[in-house]
Amino acid sequence: MPAPAPPRILGARAFVLALLLIPPNCYWIIMMEKVLRGPFPTSISIFANVIFILAVIYGLNCLVRRIRESWAFNQAELLLVYAMLGMASAIAGHDSVPTLIMMLGHPYRFATPENHWMAKFGEYLPKPLMVSNMDVLSGYYNGASTLYTKANLMAWAPPLAIWSLFIIAMLVVFMCVNVLIRAHWMDREKLSFPIVYLPLEMSDTDGKLWKSKLMWGGFALAGGIDVVNGLHFLYPSIPEIMVRFVDLAPYFTTKPWNAMGWTPYMLDPFTIGLGFLLPVDLLFSCWFFYIFWKAQLVIASAMAIDTIPEFPFIREQCIGGFMAIVGFLLYSARGTIKQIYYRATSQPSEMDDSKEAMSYRSAAIGAALGTAFLVGFFVWIGLSLYIAIAAMLIYLALSVAVTRMRAELGPPVHDLHFSGPDHILTRIMGTESMGARSLTSLTFFYWFNRAYRSHPMPVMLEGLKMAQVTKVSQRRFMWGMMIGAVVGIFATYWAFLHLAYTYGTGAKFASGMWFSQEAYNRLDMWITAPTKPNLPAIWAMIIGAVSCIFLNIVRLRGGWFPFHPIGYAISGSWSMNLCWSPLLIAWILKLTALKFGGLRLYRKAIPFFLGLILGRCVMGSFWSLYGIIFHTPTYNFWGA
Repeated sequence: MPAPAPPRILGARAFVLALLLIPPNCYWIIMMEKVLRGPFPTSISIFANVIFILAVIYGLNCLVRRIRESWAFNQAELLLVYAMLGMASAIAGHDSVPTLIMMLGHPYRFATPENHWMAKFGEYLPKPLMVSNMDVLSGYYNGASTLYTKANLMAWAPPLAIWSLFIIAMLVVFMCVNVLIRAHWMDREKLSFPIVYLPLEMSDTDGKLWKSKLMWGGFALAGGIDVVNGLHFLYPSIPEIMVRFVDLAPYFTTKPWNAMGWTPYMLDPFTIGLGFLLPVDLLFSCWFFYIFWKAQLVIASAMAIDTIPEFPFIREQCIGGFMAIVGFLLYSARGTIKQIYYRATSQPSEMDDSKEAMSYRSAAIGAALGTAFLVGFFVWIGLSLYIAIAAMLIYLALSVAVTRMRAELGPPVHDLHFSGPDHILTRIMGTESMGARSLTSLTFFYWFNRAYRSHPMPVMLEGLKMAQVTKVSQRRFMWGMMIGAVVGIFATYWAFLHLAYTYGTGAKFASGMWFSQEAYNRLDMWITAPTKPNLPAIWAMIIGAVSCIFLNIVRLRGGWFPFHPIGYAISGSWSMNLCWSPLLIAWILKLTALKFGGLRLYRKAIPFFLGLILGRCVMGSFWSLYGIIFHTPTYNFWGA
């Protein structure tokens, strides 16, 4: 981390600037990820759009400093703007609030006499949280209309207002949990937080990163590739520099090798740059376990075990791994948890919460009451109490796991597709015992559990880390991020619905019906073909948990052990298909640097790899803005 800056007071101007930028930022994200069908900046750990905005603000700040030093933002103010925009981007992200909006009118629009949706689950849909007016939905799906009519606004406002209470309560729980774990992870374990390294270096008012020739070399390489490929997209006669993924599956067409399925490789500079910052053992584990999962598929096919549907249950093995990681975190932090409990109950304690964003007592009460509200919300819409409690606790456990892996290791992706409590509980309990009412209510876990790519909880903790490094008030940073998130909620509502009525979610939006169709088709299947507990899937979760426990124990006893449990847990995800080969390259480069030049060479090389990340984010964002301004498809530097 850069040397901490002197303590500075966060002025109101940083809050104001961030609040002014949030609506156009949310609009930009919806245009990129929904209307133009890419790029998808919120599907990766570092939001490229926020890096681009930070770079622009930093450049303008340098010009202001030349005019008058006192007018320029300090590093903490720049990072507050970055953190607030990051929170709003997480809310507007591909797997977040837009998915909720998609679900609100879908069953009414697409119920037919053939699918019998209204007969199967129509009576169990939470009517106050839905939009059922067909005239209102017509413009929403077909486009060439406007949001700004009384009928449209009055149809959408009530359900979105109620859902806003749920989202805000969830954000409060995330922040309270982050306050409770912050000191242990940052001060005691001293986790490295690789994701915040680039914004910290970019915002350093001394400009060391911007003066580095190595950084500009990496920027020119990655940015130059995007310039050429962007021009190739517009003018195909210009040769393309192939960094996009190439599928290896066509080269393995015979049994059992064809069981590998889609196996892409690519040479993405962004992932290579970020990978260089990661620990060597995680880099190794990511690509090794990715091949390990593919090997399982091949062996299952060779032994004809793949006749069991979904065998070898890779997703379930990874879910078990995540649960084991959470359990191990709780066990290793038991001493700190005890001291926090003493502090929260006004007993003598080693923990000091005077400089935290809130007291431990307030954080514990906020987390408990917020979780109770979230559980009660789902009970209100029809989910049975014990399922609601189990589902919410599983979700919070997965959220903590994602936050931990970003804080400790900073992987470029963590999507966990279809691995949330709605998937886990239906595997463990079966759908036969739940009933149509609970299953319908459980379906609404889908919008915030389809994938965990733009999860807000790690973004919050990274904001608190930036406050710690710059020695500013944790509380002011917390309020800034929370206000940014709330404004982001309503900015996302506006941007999505405005563009939906303009272009039509059924006409032009990417995933405008796809995500919601997934949710309700799955509900239809749950009710139409009820299942018993899936014993092979349960055993796969147990095997995954035991495997991660074993890896953790061996790592604690021997630092030489190259297999990381987090690499095991995240390598089976969809996004790792795109990242395994760049991470393999980053592993080779970092291992070579450490072997022949030691830490000295590694540290000298870091600006070059930061330049790879920065060049990719800046030029990729530039092409998306070009497409929006000129209403044309453009080069997509990152797919979803």
